[in-house]
Amino acid sequence: MKKLYIFDFDGMLVDTIKDSIYCVNQALKQCGKPTYDKNLKNLYYKEFRQFLVDNGAPKESEVYHLYNEIYAKYEKPNTKPYNGIIEVLETLHNKNKTLAICSNKEENYLKKYTEKMFKNHNFKYISGHRTGIPDKPNPYRLNEIIKKENIKKEEVIYFGDKDVDIEAARNAGIDMVIVTYGQGNNEDYQQKYPLKVINTPKEILEV
Repeated sequence: MKKLYIFDFDGMLVDTIKDSIYCVNQALKQCGKPTYDKNLKNLYYKEFRQFLVDNGAPKESEVYHLYNEIYAKYEKPNTKPYNGIIEVLETLHNKNKTLAICSNKEENYLKKYTEKMFKNHNFKYISGHRTGIPDKPNPYRLNEIIKKENIKKEEVIYFGDKDVDIEAARNAGIDMVIVTYGQGNNEDYQQKYPLKVINTPKEILEV
């Protein structure tokens, strides 16, 4: 039986893509680089990540730092929990499941947005990017949560939407479920490691 449910944030609990792309495009524009203008409805994170690299804007670049500045100040009017997620979290909490978040989003932002959108849903652990601590797919922060909870790995399940989530779970040696409503793609969904592929938040309760 699974006792600890760990979730990715962007593309798993919360739809952040429109506001994220808006802020990235503002940063690209200010740096004189091409903007990303593909249909956001069909956007895949891996493809977008490669677009940034191809246009000289990898992580730690001027664009990346400017994006973080813009994103921190932007109101993010389109960022919201996916339909059904609130009810799923309430059900899991009522079943005495321990809830946690493990994301590569900056931890101060992560805690702020979690408080804003899920303040009554009792996430026991909220783990985001911290300077000097490795991000996913390194399993460090997943293992950190599991160690704090003092629980067996077979009692843990991780939910995410992208290749980096699959690799993080594999590296940590825990079961993983991938969702198709986030920012992944068919290549991710066809990998053999995930325990299950689900299409809607309510299916989380069937795992």
